[in-house]
Amino acid sequence: MQDSAILDDEVVTELQDVMGQDFSMLVDSFKRDGEQRLQTLASAYTAGDQETLRRQAHSFKGSSGNLGAVRVFELCMQLESLAREGELGQVSDLLTRLRDAFDQACDALRQI
Repeated sequence: MQDSAILDDEVVTELQDVMGQDFSMLVDSFKRDGEQRLQTLASAYTAGDQETLRRQAHSFKGSSGNLGAVRVFELCMQLESLAREGELGQVSDLLTRLRDAFDQACDALRQI
């Protein structure tokens, strides 16, 4: 792994092999999609909407895992679990950590 806390090198390398020159478009799409998901997650948290939090965290977890963004994946997994259990007290801090991890993952992916 490039940085075990940010990206899974094997997943990224495999995607690069499969996508070729289109890899950068995939990264751009991940960035756009992630920005929207982060906004939706924040709005759902503010509204106390557990189900939207859970669904968005689940979807974000999937796209992050597919792209090898392991820290984002792990934080989304935690967020999904908290939302499912109705434990929203830790969500604000988790959303801040998720934003930081997402930004780091996007930066790392763009440097490849």
